[in-house]
Amino acid sequence: MKYPHTPLIFGHRGASAYAPENTLAAFELAADMGADGVEFDVQISKDGQLIIHHDRVLGRTEEAAGPLAQWTFADLRALDVGSWFDARFAGQRMPTPDELVDAVGERLLLNFELINDSWQLNGVGPGLVALFRRRNLFRRAMISSFNPRALWQVKKMEPRITIGALWGPNEPWLVRSGLMRRLLRPQALHPRHDLVTPRLVAAAHARGQRVNTWTVNDAETAKRMLDAGVDLLMGDAPDLLLRATEGNDA
Repeated sequence: MKYPHTPLIFGHRGASAYAPENTLAAFELAADMGADGVEFDVQISKDGQLIIHHDRVLGRTEEAAGPLAQWTFADLRALDVGSWFDARFAGQRMPTPDELVDAVGERLLLNFELINDSWQLNGVGPGLVALFRRRNLFRRAMISSFNPRALWQVKKMEPRITIGALWGPNEPWLVRSGLMRRLLRPQALHPRHDLVTPRLVAAAHARGQRVNTWTVNDAETAKRMLDAGVDLLMGDAPDLLLRATEGNDA
C-alpha cells in the first residue's frame, strides 16, 4: 500500500488541538485536514465493553469521578465529553471502536492504543482481536501499548495484527530497557520523540521495524524527527505536521 506522506501523519487522539480528544469530532476533523491516520486509546468498561477514552480516572473531560473500569458501558456513554473543550462540542460521547471504524475507517489508518496498566490482563486485547477479525482491519490498523504482556497476548492470539511497543522516559525500567521489546519483536517501535535518535531509527530499520513517534506538536521537533528518519509522526495538530513536512511526500 502506498501512502501519501513520508513520514505518515497521525492525529493524536484525533485532531485534539481543535476538537475534544478521542471523539468522533476530533477523528473526522483529522481526516478532513488530510491526516493519514489517527491514534486513540481503548479501555474496557465494568461490564466488558470496549470504549475509547484516555484517562483511567474520570473527571478531566467529563462531569464524573472514579476509575473508568468501575463504570458500566451505558453510564459511560451517557457522559458528555465535548463541553469541557468548547460549548460547540456539547453532546459528544465516548465512541466505541466500531463507531470509529464506521466513521473514518475508510479514510484513515488506525492506531488502537491498548490501555492496560497492570501486569494482569484486563480483556482489552481479546476484544481488539475480535474487532480486527470482524472488521478485517489487518491492513489498515495496528495495536500499540506500553504493556508488553498485553502485546504478547495479541501477537499470540492473532499474528496478522501489527503491534507497536510504546515507551517513554518515565516508564518502569523493564519497559525502558528494551529487553521486553527484543523478546516481543514488534513490527514498530513507538518511543516518545525526545528518545528518538538517528542511531535508534537506523538500528530499527535494519531489523525491519518502523519507528513511530509521539507527541510532536511543533515544527522544529517535526523537522528533527524527519531528519532522524522516523516513519510516522503523531501530534495534536495534524495540519501543523503536514506543513512542517511538506515537500517530503513520497
